[in-house]
Order: sequence, then C-alpha cells, then structure tokens
Amino acid sequence: MYLLRLSFLLLFSLAMTPRLQAQCATGETEIQFNLVPDNYGSEITWSFTALGGTTTYASGGPYTNNNTTPINETICVPTGTQVFFSIQDSYGDGICCSEGNGSYTITVDGIVVKTGGSYGSGETALFFAPLLAYDVKMNTLSSPFPMVGLGETVDIKSSLNNTSSSTITSLSLSYQIGNNSPVMESFTGLNIPVAGSYAFSFSIPWTAQAVGSEIVRVWVNDMNNGQADMYQANDTAGIPVQIYNSAPAPNKISDFLAAPPTISMIANASNQVNKPTDLDFHPDLDRNELWVINEDIENTGGSTVTISNPGLPNQSNLWLRDGNAWHFMSLPTGMAFGTNGNWASSPGVFDANHDGGAPFTGPTLWSSDMAVYAQNAGPGTNGSHLDMLHETPHGMGIAHHKDNAYWLFDGNANNIVYYDFVEDHGPGMSYHGDGIIRRYSEVSVAKDGDVPSHLILDKSTGWLYIIDTGNDRVLRMNTATGTVKNPLSEVEDVAEYSEMENVVSETVISSGLTRPCGIELIDDKLLVGDYANGDINIYDISTMPATFLGKLTTGAAGLTGIKIGPNGDIWYTNRLTNEVSKMSPSLSTNINQTASEAVSVNVLPNPAHDHVSVQFSTPYTGSIQVIDALGRVVLETEATNQSALNITTSTWANGMYWLKTDLATQKVRVQH
Repeated sequence: MYLLRLSFLLLFSLAMTPRLQAQCATGETEIQFNLVPDNYGSEITWSFTALGGTTTYASGGPYTNNNTTPINETICVPTGTQVFFSIQDSYGDGICCSEGNGSYTITVDGIVVKTGGSYGSGETALFFAPLLAYDVKMNTLSSPFPMVGLGETVDIKSSLNNTSSSTITSLSLSYQIGNNSPVMESFTGLNIPVAGSYAFSFSIPWTAQAVGSEIVRVWVNDMNNGQADMYQANDTAGIPVQIYNSAPAPNKISDFLAAPPTISMIANASNQVNKPTDLDFHPDLDRNELWVINEDIENTGGSTVTISNPGLPNQSNLWLRDGNAWHFMSLPTGMAFGTNGNWASSPGVFDANHDGGAPFTGPTLWSSDMAVYAQNAGPGTNGSHLDMLHETPHGMGIAHHKDNAYWLFDGNANNIVYYDFVEDHGPGMSYHGDGIIRRYSEVSVAKDGDVPSHLILDKSTGWLYIIDTGNDRVLRMNTATGTVKNPLSEVEDVAEYSEMENVVSETVISSGLTRPCGIELIDDKLLVGDYANGDINIYDISTMPATFLGKLTTGAAGLTGIKIGPNGDIWYTNRLTNEVSKMSPSLSTNINQTASEAVSVNVLPNPAHDHVSVQFSTPYTGSIQVIDALGRVVLETEATNQSALNITTSTWANGMYWLKTDLATQKVRVQH
C-alpha cells in the first residue's frame, strides 16, 4: 500500500507502538509522516513526490473504514529536494471533526512543517528538505472577489505560510492592480513560527475605477528586516477581477407619495413563480437581472426565477432548481446578493436533513454564474451550492454585510446571527472549517408562523434594520457594537462560534403594522411592507423613532419581498398571488421633469482634481447631491436658474462619486 524508498521500513509495525529513529543515508534528509484516519479511511489517499511528479517517495491509502489506528511513516529524500505533498478525500470533507477527528502531521528533521485534517476535498504542501532559512508561501487572495462594483472600495487581504526554519518577525508586502503603481506596506512586530500562518490586510484599500478586467497581485518583498526570500517562485498570488457597472438608485420616494403609483405585473405562475418570498437585483447593472426566490415545498426545496430585462419588451424568464435544493434551499424565506456576485438564501426549514433528528440548518451561499448555479457540478450529493453553515433553524430573513458575510434572523432561537463563509468551499463541496458565526442573543425577536422576517443593512452607517414580525415592529441594531461573551458549542467544526454581548439596539417602529414583511432602504427613507394587507409603509428614519410619511397600496394581501430597482421603481413579490410586480410613480414632483429630455448635464473635468464644473444646457433650478462609493452623501446643495455650478473636490478622497440632479445622474472620478 505504501511505496517507500527504503524497503527495510516495511519491517516495522504500523501499529501505535513508537517508531525507531530512521537511519537515513548520508546526503539524505528525514521526513516523518503521521496520519490518523477518520471513520471513512476508504476516502483518503496521500503522496510525497518530487516537484513535477517525476519521483514518488511515498504514497498511501485508501484505508479501511472505521479504523483510526495511527499510521507512521519515515521517508528519506535527497538533501536539497523540493518535496510536494498531497492528501485527498474523495468525498470532499477532509478527515476531521464529525468523522472521527482524524489529522496528519509532517515533520522535517524534527521541525513540524505541516498539520491538517479539516481540508475539504484535499490540500497540498510544498517544502524543501531540509527547510530553507527564509521562505514564505503566499496563499490565494481572499479579496477582491472575482466581481467588484465600479466605485467599490475593497480591502486587499490574503494569508501566507512560514515554510522556512526561521521565525518571521517582520514582512514587507506589496499589491498591484493591473499596471498601476504598486502599494507597499511593512508589517512589523510579528511572531510567525515555523509552519505557522499569517493573515494580513493592507491598510490602504483599492477603489475600482473603471469597468473592465484587471489582475490583482500580492507579493513578498522581504522579511526579518531585509532578508530575501530564498525561494521566490511561491511569493506571489494573483486573481483576475471583473469590475462591473453599478450606481445608486435614484430616490423617487417623494414622487411615490405625491400621487397613487402605477402598478405593472412582471411575472406570475405562468412564469413558474411559486410562493415567492423575496427578490433582489444582480449588482452588475449591465446584466439587468431580477432574481426571485420561490418557497415551493419542503421536500423538493425552493427554486429561483431569473428575469432578464424585467418589464421590457425583450423580457425573458429562467426557472432553476438546484438538484439538492431539498437540503440547501428548503422553504427559503429570503435572498440577498453580495457585491461579489455571490448570493445567499435563508432556509426556513427546521431541519434541512428532514430526518426528525437534531436541527441542522442555516444560510447557503450560491453563485450567480449560470455555468455553476443549479448545474449540480459538485461531487457526491452536494449539488451546486458554494457553502452552507448550520446554526439557524427557521431562518426567516437574510441581509448582505460584506464579502461572503451575511446577517440572519433566527426564528428558532429568536435572535440575530452573523455568518461569514470567508472563502467558499467550491460548488458541491463540504468544507466549513473557516466559517465564523456570531450570535447576538441580546437582540430579541420572534417569528410569526411562516411569514418571512426580512432585514437590511445600511452599509453607510452600520445599522441593521430588522422586521420583528412576531412582535409587529421594526428595530435596528448597530453592527459596529458588541463584544465576544463566550464560545458556543457548534454542530460542525468552524473557526469561530461565539455569543456576543454589549450590542446597541433600539426600536424604530412600534405601531401601525399588522404582519410586517418586506423591507427596503434608500437614503433616510425606510420602506416596510405588510403581509396582512399588502401595503408598503414609508418612514423617515432621520430621527428615532421613525416618522410615518404615508403608504402605497398594492391591493392584495401576501406581500413578501420589496426591492428598489436601478431606476428607482419599487419591485415586490406576493406569496399568495404568485406574482412579481413593479410600482412606478404616476407623476413627478419636479417641475423640470417634463423638459428633462431636452436638457443635458455635463461634468468637467472628469476625472477631477480640486474642482468640477456642473454645466446645464439650459438654466436649471433644483437639487444637486453627491454620493460616494459607500452610499454616503458628501454634498447637498440647490441650484437656482443656473447654467453652471462649481464644486470644490480638493478635500474628497480619491475614488468614484455619483452626482445626482433631478435631470440625470453622472459619474465623477476624483484623482488627486
């Protein structure tokens, strides 16, 4: 079963008795390999080879199931060899945790260079024997993700492994976007032991400046105050990034309140809309896609309808259901897109395994790439999902936070939970060991039967607005507050599962709602739907508690999700009528609106340095608002019968801004 260079090693027992010290020949370096299989040894294989695979020094597996006897191997390789190690699990769940707590360790000349077990489908290591004095290996970039919105500010972060024989005390690292100037940063005061890892994030983020493709690279310059890396081939990591078109939606709330709106039915049961509970637009505006999630029934799981060019003459509808939606999307109550093109759903089922046992349910991460989603490309029975964590039975709503992190309404424990998938495990895989889960038990909420309790994050302030359906109210929680109180016992192996305390929360709306469901936010206006009557209530949240401004009537009970679309219209779903509808203002409160087609707005220079001139083809009277990439208002002013208006930008940070008038929205890039 094992191919070893020295045949006399086969004479020693593979049982738990200690091994004798190997007698490697002169010019050879000793590698010790210890493996403890889990209960499914038949899934495990491993090998040590020369780089390039021309020589195999040792290999092993598969093993017998339910035999966790340690396996100890001593391998002698020519000194100076670069050794490639690989361990694989055919099912894709590693050798740790729920299957017997398996693990492995690699030691070179008495120095531990690699340990593992919680690795999903497999992992590798590349090291010298003996170890080099100074050597680090850069890992895959954690961000930016394959998709980044125009004007989005992105933290550049990754991790590296110390593959040398020295403790790393300082690092000089750089990142570069395309052909732009590199950004270099020193990381000091470190203590990265041999075989240790270090996660880092550059203090200077990157702002996506133009639609198109870029390559983002991160690399090591030196370590320990000027020591050069002795093997530079693994010092750099890169990732392609697609920058997509995005912009804040115009605020038409005053128009909606001025007169009864116009309602258009966009899709219904004939388009396979089946008990819809939520909806969201794909963040890439050029795709012009509205995604709707269907509750369907528990045993089949939910489904989605992707509506391309919604409301236009060339509208098309694509219904999809993942092959394992019965587990990963059972009775979904909500969906939310991240800015990286992934999206997540909140299964409303108590136990996604449907076996009457302990609950095992939580949010699921999906790809919006149609070559991946619902194509069931993963191994085993795991379908196309990108990740799933399992601490939220009766998940009643979901909101995006950042990257692959989301907020969940836990209808079983009656509180709010933060989930960060960190790096997705890939389509159909099952590794969850990097997941971070934080439970905010001080924020008490309640569900109301199977009516969703949606929530939404104001990313400019950090306030999370939560529909507390069971208590007929809306509250908000400051996501920047809270500290870890204590660790919690998890149902699966994750990096962190904690209970939080000292979180700030307050009531936003305490009366006037019967069965609130559906929530949306634009600027300082909050929209809250009511499942009982189909009304959409509008509130001013510039002061607390919120001030009721008025309501929009949809005409039918059963309203679930609400979303303001790219052009400022309101889109919503109705679970009882199986419909997706659009609400548009019937008139505009802006007196210049009727002449807008004949009026042009120009902004010069663009990019701007210390000022911009806003020029109108005819004299303009109305508001001017500038919004930054985080959705924050950086300027509000009024023009009175003016043909041009100068705005100072010298104090603004570099990046993308949106200048909004009643006539048009213009993109402005500031570059000092």
